[in-house]
Amino acid sequence: MRTMVKNYYDLLTVGLGSFSFQQFVDRFQEKYNALQTDGFGWDPEIQLDYTYEQLIASLGIVTLPVYVDVDSEGLDKSLGEFKVGSNKIPTQKHRYPMNAKMLRERMIMFQRFGDASLTPATRTALLDMLFESTDKLLAGNRNALTHQRMRVVSTGQFTIDITNNPRGLKGLTFDFGVPSENKETLSGENRWWKTTTHTAGNEGTTSDPLLFLKDKRKAMRKKGFPAGHFEIASDLFDDMLTHSKVLERIGLSLYPMAASATNPGSAAQGYATNLTDDAKRSAIERIIGCPIVPRDSLAAVEKFDEESKSIKATTIENFNPLNVSFVPDGQIGTIKSVQPMVFTDDPTQRVAWFDGGRTLITQRFESKTKSMYVESEMAVLCVPNSPQYMCVYTVTA
Repeated sequence: MRTMVKNYYDLLTVGLGSFSFQQFVDRFQEKYNALQTDGFGWDPEIQLDYTYEQLIASLGIVTLPVYVDVDSEGLDKSLGEFKVGSNKIPTQKHRYPMNAKMLRERMIMFQRFGDASLTPATRTALLDMLFESTDKLLAGNRNALTHQRMRVVSTGQFTIDITNNPRGLKGLTFDFGVPSENKETLSGENRWWKTTTHTAGNEGTTSDPLLFLKDKRKAMRKKGFPAGHFEIASDLFDDMLTHSKVLERIGLSLYPMAASATNPGSAAQGYATNLTDDAKRSAIERIIGCPIVPRDSLAAVEKFDEESKSIKATTIENFNPLNVSFVPDGQIGTIKSVQPMVFTDDPTQRVAWFDGGRTLITQRFESKTKSMYVESEMAVLCVPNSPQYMCVYTVTA
């Protein structure tokens, strides 16, 4: 087995040329150096053993209770094998198998013809395989951080469930303590739309989106909230630009003479309808008293499809599409991380580090299938440090 492992790694080393595996991974630093996690940066300290129990003590994280019979005692906190005090921040892993057919062909040629088989085309093909798999893993990791950030901001917590983790842990909620008074769910006719169809006929009769946001920001200023902005899912923002009350307020703010017309609402709406989206957004920000930032952000997860009996990619919204959030400007939190553990003397793998030791990239040989994999492992969590100034409003169906 060890001879087979060595032969495969010798072959892949040809693709790396004069670079080590670590130097090869370092080349991605420039591409993935910038995080898409506005307001969250890496915590400079990488934890060696950041247990879930420590998180509970320091952050007030809440897990769901267990449903039991009325006469039964409560159970020790756990989630399958995920027990309080013995495990860490949930680890995220994924891997890509390297092209087995091509590797096999190159391996046979290498064994038959030696160095003569190591042509420039072979080197390029091997390097491309390494690049493609590593690139996709790191891109997925960045998407995972973006997903965390958007869920934390748009809901005040981060939940691992069937939506964003259909093939792994479920029912785990990291609640970061956004005060209950900073949350509100509109109901009845106050909802911007009463159904998932966001058209004029489904508007709440007493809904007034811009007045709602203006009043919320005014109340925040009285409480001493810092400068900040509202965030909203891009689709919800686009729908808001068609809301009759929004158009009326925009029209009246830009065309006050409409107020003296026989039907001021209709005249103002007509004026606002013909404005560009950028002009509408500028008017909205002047009315509500702070910027509003649409978030157009999607993620993809792999889910088992019952109909085709196969794993398929499914897209999900990163930013909760029903909510509008208030977020302080600047730094609002850090990304906590745990350094992965690695066995450096394992001859079936070679490793490299990314993001300053927070992500482990492993090139691994599996003897049973004679296959090569490139794997990624990280344990990270976006943790806000000013939840008392974050607000979450559920405004529509």
